[in-house]
Amino acid sequence: MAGPSLVRLALALALMAALQVPCAVRAQNLDTYRGRAPAVFIVAPDSESAALAEQTKSLKEAVAGVLARDLVVIDLDDLTPAQRQRLDVAPDAFQVILVGIDGKVIQRWDAPVAPATLFALIDAAGK
Repeated sequence: MAGPSLVRLALALALMAALQVPCAVRAQNLDTYRGRAPAVFIVAPDSESAALAEQTKSLKEAVAGVLARDLVVIDLDDLTPAQRQRLDVAPDAFQVILVGIDGKVIQRWDAPVAPATLFALIDAAGK
């Protein structure tokens, strides 16, 4: 049987690979996570967004913290105007939205946010 460190490494690699999958694949079962895990939505105008790249990179570098908190990371870079309106994100805007286990928005940012800030809010909310 694989040891805990090997399992954590496998999970980290899986998470890193998941961040490269198109958002439709990752986002299709969001209801699965409600009541089970916090989520961070990274909403960007397009896949070439510098803010999206910066936020994704910082979360990849903090993968241990992401895994420790069971944080679900979803990047949304191809939303329709109706989907943006539903998320209350202006057209062509970048936004990071932290959602708690209960499905309620904990906080929103209009610029990339440090993983430590996300982790502190998740920890304060009790995951």
